[in-house]
Amino acid sequence: MTDSNANLTRVPVTPVEELSARIVSLSRGPAVAVTQSAIPALLPLSLTRRVGHPYQNRTPPKRKKPRTSFSRMQICELEKRFHRQKYLASAERASLAKSLKMTDAQVKTWFQNRRTKWRRQTAEEREAERQQANRMLLQLQADALQKSLSDSVSVDPLCVHNSSLYALQNLQPWAQDKHGKLTTTTSLA
Repeated sequence: MTDSNANLTRVPVTPVEELSARIVSLSRGPAVAVTQSAIPALLPLSLTRRVGHPYQNRTPPKRKKPRTSFSRMQICELEKRFHRQKYLASAERASLAKSLKMTDAQVKTWFQNRRTKWRRQTAEEREAERQQANRMLLQLQADALQKSLSDSVSVDPLCVHNSSLYALQNLQPWAQDKHGKLTTTTSLA
């Protein structure tokens, strides 16, 4: 569309041109119109829009092969072999593939995937065992603290003023019997 002046036109055709028209109108003030010759001056670098991924121009990718389904018998034999042997030599792999009517690549891939699953499972089991051991240790510590609080030893006035004797008394290498007598808990058997 043209305005009353012959050399002025409405510019916004693409988003880039619309943006540059706004910039020009803001820089000159709201009353100034934008000429078509002013737009290239705003964009010293040519802005080309990239369409698609940069690697799209390569040859089209091959169709993805559908997931292979193995029979129960094949999986059972593969699992048995895996439990005996985590890695197969190429001759062993070829022999197993032939006996199971599978390709060498299928057996190789199955073993790779199974080893990954095995590593993940053993790591999870180790973590569960570690957490269980930590819980047991915390429980033992809590029990020992509770016992030490409930079985308070009478404080010897001499030990209170001597830090070395106080530390030794808290080690408690002795115990009190029913009658209040001190007995040693260690034996030299």
